[in-house]
Amino acid sequence: MYRYSLSLFLSLPLLIGAYLAQTPPYPADQAFQQSASSMADTVLTNRIALGAELYARICESCHNARGPAERTDREWVIIMQHMQTRANLTYKQARLVRDFLLASNDAAQAPGRLRTDLPTTLAPITDDQIRDGRLVYQRAGTCFACHGTSLEGTAIAPNLDDTVWKNGDGDFESILNIVRNGVEGTAMAAYPGGISDEQAQQVAAYVWAVSQRQEQP
Repeated sequence: MYRYSLSLFLSLPLLIGAYLAQTPPYPADQAFQQSASSMADTVLTNRIALGAELYARICESCHNARGPAERTDREWVIIMQHMQTRANLTYKQARLVRDFLLASNDAAQAPGRLRTDLPTTLAPITDDQIRDGRLVYQRAGTCFACHGTSLEGTAIAPNLDDTVWKNGDGDFESILNIVRNGVEGTAMAAYPGGISDEQAQQVAAYVWAVSQRQEQP
């Protein structure tokens, strides 16, 4: 709930900006927009500062300081999910350190460096993608270990072989979002098994196809 509340709060300046773009630029409106944007920036800055403090106090006791560019954004997300358990961090502490590392990556972007931004436009699902996704599910992603070899579910994780979903609404983008970001408070990690984003799209396509009865498990 905290994560969604913060996301909504941080998005307020964008929503306000969209509204103001359709109305005359009255001085009072401009002042309000600037105030809201400044408030959101302050919250984000405070989170990054707290993350930096935690990194210096906890992480650097085992790890030498390293340049953010040595890891991609996706790698930092996966690393911090594992380190939350290994370093006995709370969920909030792990998120703060992650935000600091991602912000450091943004600050370290050099001209010509390949960005790891995820695609916003998804290509249509293909038979090849579903076929490859089956292999990711059974091998690299180790999805079968928690969800069952036939997506039937286990005591650890829910079934994925029908249209009733515990998290999300079951469409392709929703499934892909779970594979990319994990599920808070569960064993579902982001990019399970350290799979690539291409593999994440493949396994999401496979799971979606099975749940829609377009493919056999």
